[in-house]
Amino acid sequence: MDFCAEMPLEYESEKFKALDYAGQTITGKTFYACQFLRSDFKETKWVKCKFNDCVFTDCDLSLTSVTNCSFSETQFENCKLIGINWTDASWDKRGILNSIHFNGCGLNHCTFAGLILKKMTLTHCTARDVDFAETDLTRANCAHTDFAESRFFHTNLTEADFRHATNYAIPANMNTLKKTKFSLPEALALLYSLDIIVSES
Repeated sequence: MDFCAEMPLEYESEKFKALDYAGQTITGKTFYACQFLRSDFKETKWVKCKFNDCVFTDCDLSLTSVTNCSFSETQFENCKLIGINWTDASWDKRGILNSIHFNGCGLNHCTFAGLILKKMTLTHCTARDVDFAETDLTRANCAHTDFAESRFFHTNLTEADFRHATNYAIPANMNTLKKTKFSLPEALALLYSLDIIVSES
């Protein structure tokens, strides 16, 4: 199955396998309950596309642009998503329709700054040098993810789950931490942002 310009604007319950759209532009398509398997979307430009209840598995979307695209209950499994500016997408301002989930993915050098992404899933991922400044991650699941060099500033992490996450630097006095879940020994990093002295004796 293909979705070039001459093909329909809407697709439902389709399975796309081994597509190569690297560097191409895909405009105005809507996908309902579709699957994308082992496909190459490097540097693809998605423009005004809608993804509802879709799943991407083993796909490469590095340096993809998502201008005015919307995502509802969209899942990415074992995908490469390097260098994506997710703020270019179209997001519900109340965070009600923002349902995006990542598992086992590489999201290095991405930005989610300022977005409302309540209940987002970001598990077993590599998320290095990612910007989460002023992002609402209330009740997000961020377990088992590597956050080396990622930025948390005025980020709402209320009831978020960071158990077994690694390499995060989350200033406790500059972010909202209410019932946020952490695990030892990684949670000791939270103390570095506080003006306190910790002694072993």
